[in-house]
Amino acid sequence: MSPSPPHRRRLVVAVTLLALLSGTPAAAGPNTAAGAEYTRARPADNAATGMIWSGLAADRSGPCAGLYRVAGLSTTMCTHGPDPAPAGLDIKRSVAPLPQRAATAAAPSALAVCEGDGTSGRRVEVLYVHGTTNRYSQYVETFRQLAEQVDVIFNESAKATGGERHVRYVTENVNGACRPVVRDVQIADSALNANDWAPLLNAVKAAGYTRTDRKYLQFVDARVYCGIGGFAGDTRKSDANRSNTGPEYARADSGCWTAGVAAHELGHTLGAVNNNAPNASGAAHCVDEYDVMCYKDSDGVVLRYSCPSQALDNRLDCNHDDYYHTSPPAGSYLATYYNVADNLFLIKGGGTTPPPPSGNLALSAAASASYTSPGRACWRSTTASTRRRPTTPSTAAGAPGPTPASSGRS
Repeated sequence: MSPSPPHRRRLVVAVTLLALLSGTPAAAGPNTAAGAEYTRARPADNAATGMIWSGLAADRSGPCAGLYRVAGLSTTMCTHGPDPAPAGLDIKRSVAPLPQRAATAAAPSALAVCEGDGTSGRRVEVLYVHGTTNRYSQYVETFRQLAEQVDVIFNESAKATGGERHVRYVTENVNGACRPVVRDVQIADSALNANDWAPLLNAVKAAGYTRTDRKYLQFVDARVYCGIGGFAGDTRKSDANRSNTGPEYARADSGCWTAGVAAHELGHTLGAVNNNAPNASGAAHCVDEYDVMCYKDSDGVVLRYSCPSQALDNRLDCNHDDYYHTSPPAGSYLATYYNVADNLFLIKGGGTTPPPPSGNLALSAAASASYTSPGRACWRSTTASTRRRPTTPSTAAGAPGPTPASSGRS
């Protein structure tokens, strides 16, 4: 794949220089200032597609500069904004529960790799967040399977670069198998169904899910969003990168309970895709398909099909030069800037034999722009773009199941 078109990159550089000359502060590293809102308008909400922008503030400075800040929180949380539903999904129709089934390589019924005692250290914790209606018993197996399929996506993508990576989940023993814990989290219906992420986040935090060594993958029993995730936009190649800390939250609502959506939103919390990546869209996605994190996220984005196999739509980083490579070539973009494969919430394993490097442009890929560029803020048209990532067809779910006992927190 080729880097971003020269005219696009020249425009971004020009905007960045203008920002520097005008005194706009950089925000690549930690910054505690909340920042001021832009005076320009946000995109209008589109409830039918789950593109809810209410409650998001476009910050001029501070850690969320060039992104959005979730207003109404006591701590600063950045995001690129909501994601529309992929083709075949409808945010107003809950995905049906997956059947219990035998394990396969593509869809295991246990995690391939577990680490330690299942709770210590940095981990991804799966939450089922609901209101008065509780479908935990009906969907807990679905959530386990989806989390395990997300792990497959991360590891198969790592194997393509000669490495091994697994999501370090909070885990438990289920019938002799190591599986992700799924917490049962009840909150007020008003917070669950708000057209604003902040009320739900505040309710989940009040329930105790605030650990700094956690990324929380939320399967939310609501029909407000398809998905939305926290995103730091920190380009530093360092363990101190803000993508290596928590608490951070990724959300998928009931119309988008699929592994692809879960991997996409979790990917944002782990640092994908920084806006200075060679093939960045400028709104925390990429433009070189096929790829879990790529789609046309604004009217001005032109997609390139550099990896034409649509099977790669459930893999990370087409050609492994934008955000995910377990051993990037010296001097490449990912050897210089933040690399999601280095995220401390992932388990690093032994190596594999990568495919031949012919056609892989990771070595020559260069940064396209700084994420701090105000001109590259996360804007979309008011008509939501549609992702065409293949998904399990959506069907209406059955009646709520019985309420189980609440799970404890780790």
